[in-house]
Amino acid sequence: MKRIVIASVAAAALLTGGTAFAVAGGGNDGAQSTSTASQPTDAPAAARASLSDAAHAALKAVPGTLDSIDREHGRWEADVLGKDGKWHEVTLDASNAKVIGQRIDRDTDAEDAAEARALRNADVSAIEAARKAASRGTVTSVEFDDDRTPAWEVETVKNHTERDLNVDAHSGKVTQAPADDHDGDDHDGDDDHGDDD
Repeated sequence: MKRIVIASVAAAALLTGGTAFAVAGGGNDGAQSTSTASQPTDAPAAARASLSDAAHAALKAVPGTLDSIDREHGRWEADVLGKDGKWHEVTLDASNAKVIGQRIDRDTDAEDAAEARALRNADVSAIEAARKAASRGTVTSVEFDDDRTPAWEVETVKNHTERDLNVDAHSGKVTQAPADDHDGDDHDGDDDHGDDD
């Protein structure tokens, strides 16, 4: 009977693509068998660190003010204006929000100094902006923008559809971002050279 239960659980997992674990009790030797079974995707085995988890972990690693956080390629990438006045780049594992890399950005300029001043004067933090936008979908990116009125650019995904939102850095008001807000490359780096990744 034990073999039938285990086989049934394994078959169900193959049919549904489940990722959680089911444990079948052992016989006289007290051993246990583990096999994959169909469970909700939010079960611990499939858990992924939320933006909030990653943001808090980044700020624990580098106390200061979060400037941006973005999930890409199984990692969270966070930029933090440290209490030391330096810009820090923190990389975290997307599955558990553990810090896997950290460095100080030494290539800063006058624009970075102006952004640091605006960021320090913001009434709404990156985490608060993410919370305000979360009703519109799963937040995958938050970035401070001080080009016009200081605001947080927030990307969300809902039903496989991406949406760009702006959260005012002072009032917290959430608005739909203009259609052309993210199709240029002017927000993803400090210069026009870009990265070769």
